Amino acid sequence: MPTSLLIVGHANTGKTSLIRTLIRDHEFGDIQNYSGTTRHVEKISLQLNDQPLLDLIDTPGFEDSIGLWQTRQTPDYASFSNEQWLNQVQQDTRLHTDFEQEFKILKQLSRCDIILYVIDIRQAPLGKYLDELNILACANKPIVPILNFCNAQDNYEQDWKRYLAERQLHAYVRYDTVAFYLADERKLYQTLQSLLPEQYDALQTFIKQREHDAELRLKNAKRALAHTLVQCATGQQICQTQAPTAEETYRFENRIRQLEKNFIKQCLSLYAFREEDVALDDLALQEGQWQQDLFDADTLKSWGISTGSSAAAGAAIGAGIDILTAGLSLGAATTLGALIGAGVQTGRSFKTTLMNKLRNRSVLALKPESLIALLWRGTQLIEHLHHRGHAAQLAYQGSDATAASKAELARLEKLFAKIGQRTEWQGLPQAPEHELISQLQHEIAQRLPENE
Repeated sequence: MPTSLLIVGHANTGKTSLIRTLIRDHEFGDIQNYSGTTRHVEKISLQLNDQPLLDLIDTPGFEDSIGLWQTRQTPDYASFSNEQWLNQVQQDTRLHTDFEQEFKILKQLSRCDIILYVIDIRQAPLGKYLDELNILACANKPIVPILNFCNAQDNYEQDWKRYLAERQLHAYVRYDTVAFYLADERKLYQTLQSLLPEQYDALQTFIKQREHDAELRLKNAKRALAHTLVQCATGQQICQTQAPTAEETYRFENRIRQLEKNFIKQCLSLYAFREEDVALDDLALQEGQWQQDLFDADTLKSWGISTGSSAAAGAAIGAGIDILTAGLSLGAATTLGALIGAGVQTGRSFKTTLMNKLRNRSVLALKPESLIALLWRGTQLIEHLHHRGHAAQLAYQGSDATAASKAELARLEKLFAKIGQRTEWQGLPQAPEHELISQLQHEIAQRLPENE
C-alpha cells in the first residue's frame, strides 16, 4: 500500500506548486496568483519500479480557519474530544456553506498517513495559521511543516521556526518550490523515513533513483550543449562567389540559430519545462529562439567578449574579412599564404578549403568569440533549469555573465579555432571521441555546479 501524504495549508501557500515540483510536471493542477485556486481534491502518485510509493493528495487551501476553530469552543462540542469534534462538525449542515473548502480538507484527514503543512514564509505567523495547526492536530496524524519560498529575500523563517517549536513541530523541511535544490528534496524523504520505518528501504531506493535522475538530466544537458557547439563551430557555408549573396548569408545565420533553438528545446524537454518558462531579457525566446542577435557586436560585448581579440585573426578561413562584425568571417583569400596563416589543418579540410580559394569562392564560418557567447549562455540556461522549481511563475530572464579573464578567453578562442577546423565532424549525430571534445566538455563542466 502506498503512503498517503495530505498536502494542506492556507490558500495560495504553494500546495499545488509543491506537488508539481515533486512530480516534475508543470501540468498538474492550476496555479494562479490569487488565493483559493485549488477548489477540489486531486491525487497523484510517486512511483518506484512502476508501483505507487507515495500518494500526494492536493487540497483546497484553508480560507476561514479562525471561524472553523471557533466552533470547537461552542457548547455543542465542549464535551467532545478533538477527534470526535473533527468527525461531528462535518455533519453539521448549517456549516457547509461557510466552511465548504475546509470540510474538503477535514474529510481527507482521516484517510491520510502523514500531513504536509505548506507554509509561505514570506508571510508572518498569524493567528489563522495557529488555528490551522490546531485543526490539523485533532486528526492525531504526524505533521511535517514545509517551509516554502525560503529563498525569498524577505521572509519570516526564524519567526516560523519559533512558532513551530512552541508546538513541538521541530522536524520541518525547507523546500522552495521556485528555487529547487536536490538536497532539500532529499531531506523531505529522509524525514518521511523517520516517520515510516516500514518504508525506510523503499524510500532509500527512491532517494537514490531521484539523485540518479537529476544526474542524468544534467549529463544529457551538458552533452547537448557540447554537440551544439561542435556543430556551430564546424559548419561552413560555401558561397558560389567571392562575396556571399544575401540568401547565402541568411541561410548560414539561420542554420546557427536553428541549432541553438534545438538545444534550447532539448533542455526544456529534459527538465520538463515549457518554452514560455524562458524569456530572457535581451536574449528572450521568441518562437523558441533568442531575440538578441548572435551576429551583433553589442551582443558579444554584453558578455564581456571583445570582437577585436586574437580570435578574429585565427577564426577566418582565408583573409578573414568580416561581413557581420561579431559572428561571421568571410574568407576571400587571394594567396596560399593567407590560407596557411589562418591555421587550417592539413588533410581533407585543407584540401576542400584550398579548392574553394582557388575557385574564388568565399566561406562563411562562425568565429570563436560567438561560440564563447553560445557556451556561456548555454551553461547559464542549464544551471537555471537544473535549479528551477516547477512552481516558478516568472520566466527566466537571464543572469549577468561572469567576467572572464584574458587567459580564459584566450584558452577558449584557441579551443574553438581548433574545433572549427574539424569540418569532418559537421553533421555527426553526436560529438566524437577526441581530445578536443574532452577539452570542450571540461570547459562546460567548469561553468556548471555539481549535481545538488
